[in-house]
Amino acid sequence: MSNVLVTESTSRLRRLHGLIRPSSAIIALLLALVAGNLLYAHFDRAGDPIVGAPGDLLYVATFDGYLDEWDLYDGQQSASIEDGRLRLALSSAQTASWSVAHHHFIEFDISVAVSAVAGPIDNAFGIVFAMQSPSEEACDLPAVIFCGLGQWSALLSAALRKVLDPAAGPHYYAFLISSDGYYRLERIVDGAREVLSAWIPSASIYQDLGAQNKIRVIAQGTELKFFVNGVQALLCIPDEPGASSTFTNGECIGGRMLERFQAPEPLQGQLGLIAQATQTGGGGVVVDFDNVTVFSPSVAGGGDAKL
Repeated sequence: MSNVLVTESTSRLRRLHGLIRPSSAIIALLLALVAGNLLYAHFDRAGDPIVGAPGDLLYVATFDGYLDEWDLYDGQQSASIEDGRLRLALSSAQTASWSVAHHHFIEFDISVAVSAVAGPIDNAFGIVFAMQSPSEEACDLPAVIFCGLGQWSALLSAALRKVLDPAAGPHYYAFLISSDGYYRLERIVDGAREVLSAWIPSASIYQDLGAQNKIRVIAQGTELKFFVNGVQALLCIPDEPGASSTFTNGECIGGRMLERFQAPEPLQGQLGLIAQATQTGGGGVVVDFDNVTVFSPSVAGGGDAKL
């Protein structure tokens, strides 16, 4: 009787061992795919930046053609082409809508003409840059096998990203103006906002709905400069990294007024346009953008707008 039990137990162990070995091999293979494709995912997201000699024209968008070069979508936050302009619309407060060009840049001199055409004047809109976000056109999951699964369903793709990297989210900078005459610089990392320069009033911003403003951002290396209607926008930069500053009664409190912002890392990524509906202003924001030009920055990084 005991010999029968021993034989049966040994047989079960062998069958169990046979099941474990292929399972372990599959797990090891998956881990190897994940590790081996992390570099692939990184470089795939980075893209090849468009570069040129100082002063070269790198990119133009008038929104009269080549519409597949920009992100367009419907919904409560939408991006569409209306009468040869890129229109961003938001129905609810405390929301943002953006559209980015399907190209990458590392040094740039970008300008755009912009008008808020509906909604409250307590709004925000401008240029986004150094955008790093999951691409819909290429594999950005950390293993090719997951990319194949993600192609079956957008929901599955999002679920895979959430499991593999719960903190994943867009990374970008935004230089914003408002229809009531203010400007600000901010950075978004994994969906969390860091205000780099607080709202500052400016007489160079044309106010009210329908007023057209020209916004310009110059990035050379890790140095950034900002202009509105050809006038440089000085920044209220906090004294300590990660701290906050405010601009009150013409003074920068907790920081210094500077002509340039020094980014902590290279600024490679996509360029785009953004509109925001604020908590105090509410929804209904509609903003039109036109005549995007991107130059390679000149050696001097001059202040005259190229539009």
